[in-house]
Amino acid sequence: MPGDAQMPMKKPDRPGRPRSRVNETVVRAIQHLIQRGDVKIGGRLAPERQLASQLGVSRASVREALRALELSGIVRSRHGEGNFVVAVPGDGATRPLSQFVERHRTSLLELFDARKEFEPQLAALAAERASPEDVDRLRAAVEGQEQDLGAGDLEAAFRADRLFHAAIAEATRNQTLIRLHGFLSDLVANGSREAIENDARRAQSDVDHRRVYQAIARRDRAAASAAMRQHLENVEEIVMRALQGYERTAAMIPGSVPDSGRPIRRQPSRGRGAARTPGRG
Repeated sequence: MPGDAQMPMKKPDRPGRPRSRVNETVVRAIQHLIQRGDVKIGGRLAPERQLASQLGVSRASVREALRALELSGIVRSRHGEGNFVVAVPGDGATRPLSQFVERHRTSLLELFDARKEFEPQLAALAAERASPEDVDRLRAAVEGQEQDLGAGDLEAAFRADRLFHAAIAEATRNQTLIRLHGFLSDLVANGSREAIENDARRAQSDVDHRRVYQAIARRDRAAASAAMRQHLENVEEIVMRALQGYERTAAMIPGSVPDSGRPIRRQPSRGRGAARTPGRG
């Protein structure tokens, strides 16, 4: 296996520069590394920490850039091993990133719309009906997600995230609602997970879940509903912003044909729940 590829040192990005622009800079740098042959197909890129240091950006920016390249079929991430080059940009083996954005744009908006109508009601019922054991399960899911994120175990954190939402549905004591929630949860896990997984989404969910749990534990029906709706609105905004970033990045990747140019817009709020505080749930 070829050794980790080195990258030329670059000056740190200006403070306050939008992360989306930083990500695009990282994408260009990694593409250049591959195109000039510094790392061959099958070769491993330098670790995220090293790339971040060499490029003068955060590890989160590096992860987002690598994610865009992975969705384009240029890089493949192997858990516990690193990120490997599987195609050269523009060699015909890549898949247009714009197609990924177009495929997920409408389905995600519809999915969030459905969840915002449905899951706040589940949280309200859970606050009313949850047993002490249900509350314990919710606390365990929240604490488990926090621990998994702290340990960098993203797969376990995703499972804990699903477990938290499932535990709320189960606390309603309504089998029909539990089955309906299971259907929505499967849509997220099986069809949209690759579009919603990013560091900002994970961090926001971690904060929001604790607030939902605390409202349910207090038996505060209105607060539980508002906290859940706020959580879903927070995550929707983060995911749509990420898709917009991927859309901009698509134009920089050879072989990625720009889409129709239709902007990604967040569904208008129905006015339920508390007003959003930027960056908070």
